[in-house]
Amino acid sequence: MKIRTMKYFAAQGLRGIWRNRLMSFASIATISSCLMIVGIFYCVAVNIDYMLEILEETAGITVFYTKEKYNEKTIEDIKEKINKIDNVKEVKYISPEEALESEKAEWGEYASLLDGLEEDNPLPPSFELTLEDIRYQKDVISQLNEINGIEVRYFEEETKILISFNNIIRIISLVLILVLCFIGIMLMDNTIRLTVYIRKTEINIMKYIGATDWFIRWPFIIEGIIIGLIGAIIPLGIVWAFYNFITQLIYEKNTVLQNILAFRTTEEIFSVLTPVSLIIGVSIGIIGSSISIRRYLKV
Repeated sequence: MKIRTMKYFAAQGLRGIWRNRLMSFASIATISSCLMIVGIFYCVAVNIDYMLEILEETAGITVFYTKEKYNEKTIEDIKEKINKIDNVKEVKYISPEEALESEKAEWGEYASLLDGLEEDNPLPPSFELTLEDIRYQKDVISQLNEINGIEVRYFEEETKILISFNNIIRIISLVLILVLCFIGIMLMDNTIRLTVYIRKTEINIMKYIGATDWFIRWPFIIEGIIIGLIGAIIPLGIVWAFYNFITQLIYEKNTVLQNILAFRTTEEIFSVLTPVSLIIGVSIGIIGSSISIRRYLKV
């Protein structure tokens, strides 16, 4: 394709947007709304996944050996049984002595209250488990409960809440994205249809003098691409600014939430969100314009 021809197509596409600026604005607004929701729900879903990953590493499952008498072989046997359970990533043994030292560290200035417990340590030996995927926590717990002589402790409610919330976010995101993408395509269809109607005399002349089908189609496709790109860039800027504002606000001024929540960096979020949003925006533009041309241009 010649550069002069490409310039002509681009000029015609921009002219079509300007001629139907009201419908073009409506199409851009709809695509922007769609991708704004995509961006917001993506940020939420990714960060919930991130919190689940942290929960897998920090919370995990703690297994206590409840019988008073034990030896090294007993501990090794239990550790081996735990390691054989599916979805268990790592098993770390905590001796009573290590557990006591950990308690002293947590007590800080009151650690002296625990002095003298070394000879008659009341803390049992334990195992800290890290899972491959915390969503399978229930299955792991079920298999652990079959092992004799142990007690299992874990963050059941916290895990359930995070997983349930993440599933709800994913379902709502999918439904809203599909609905808004459909609306965006329909509005794009109407925008291009108006352009076709306004230029129908010009198109008939072009056909009469031998213009090819694609020569007539390209300006409308470019019009759709431009609208899709604008509709993608606007929400990316808004979501980027909002995400930065929220994360900085929590990390700099709210120490309570900072200890509860965890966020992916802006670079991690937008390295995926930017190309996905641009692809969706351009795709909506191309699909909407193609449908309109196919239906209303008999070329």
